[in-house]
Amino acid sequence: MSDKNKRRGVVICGAYGLGDAGDEAILEAILAEVRAIAPEEPITVLSRDPAGTAACHGVHAVHMFNLPGLLKAMGGARLYLNGGGSLIQDVTSRRSLWYYLFTLAAARRLGCRVMMYGCGIGPVNSPDGKKLAARVISKNVDAITLRDRNSIDTLRELGVAGPEIVLAADPALTLPAAPRETADAFLAAAGLEPGRRCLGITVRLWPGFEEKAAAFAAAADFAWEELGLTPVFLPIVESTDTRAAKMAASYIQKAPYAILPSCGSTAETISLFARMEIVLSMRLHALIFAAGHGVPLVGAVYDPKVSAFLDELEEDLHIPFDQVSAETLTGLLRAAGRRSGDRAARESRTARLLRLEANNSSTLRKLLSE
Repeated sequence: MSDKNKRRGVVICGAYGLGDAGDEAILEAILAEVRAIAPEEPITVLSRDPAGTAACHGVHAVHMFNLPGLLKAMGGARLYLNGGGSLIQDVTSRRSLWYYLFTLAAARRLGCRVMMYGCGIGPVNSPDGKKLAARVISKNVDAITLRDRNSIDTLRELGVAGPEIVLAADPALTLPAAPRETADAFLAAAGLEPGRRCLGITVRLWPGFEEKAAAFAAAADFAWEELGLTPVFLPIVESTDTRAAKMAASYIQKAPYAILPSCGSTAETISLFARMEIVLSMRLHALIFAAGHGVPLVGAVYDPKVSAFLDELEEDLHIPFDQVSAETLTGLLRAAGRRSGDRAARESRTARLLRLEANNSSTLRKLLSE
């Protein structure tokens, strides 16, 4: 038997174990797809919280900075999956970009097939980072599935050549919601009676947010007075998003509101966003969770990945973060309110993205069968 035929397992690396509900949803979706295609393959996840990841997802987990551990896992695996999420970027830090590029090269050197899975690309701003990303991806990656067309353009601008490049969608779109009663229980615990119509708001700490917090409060007051919606702040990253929510809520003048300290499991989180009448969000996965259930969306775009998703969904109610004001947000909410009856059209656009998302699993299946 050849060494190739002795290899077993899939290694998955992303921004896991950091308390981000969006990234954890991506991992949950990828695991479901891997298990459906190759149920016999052992899975190892690289995580910042390996114990938590192992307990939550029933996988073997290794700390992402445990170099001997991750190299050992790659050394025996058939396939290395990088993603999803936006890992190839240097906005967070150059070290983050270097780390993920290192894992791509290491996996290839150790004999894995290499796939970048349902990911976004960029921004990569530094000239050295652009050159390194183009060289490493071109040389070491077999296939890339991307969650938006902007990422395809970014790969072309970087000069990536060699991997198969496939348009797909974010894997988290495939995840189910818990029953509506679950969301109602969360809202009741926050003091909101059943049947209350709500505006979901997800904000995050970001440079300049302190100056914009009052604008989100004005949007909350407008939603209450003009649209009859109770503002509910829903976190994706519990610690930091809750701090941002409290900062914004401190400026609310008239509306009753609730700040949820946690949205629970992935299914419970999706249920909460599905329960909203409109969702106003800075966070990408708040918009993804709501989009899967036809909820009208308003985006405050702090990162190109947010506008890229909304453009793929043909949703035009978004604005760059630096243009956020009370006037711009209330105008977008007014437009979203007028569109609240177009749920079937929104669900149809989401269904198109779900059909694209199937390209993730079909590409994975192809690599595992080769």
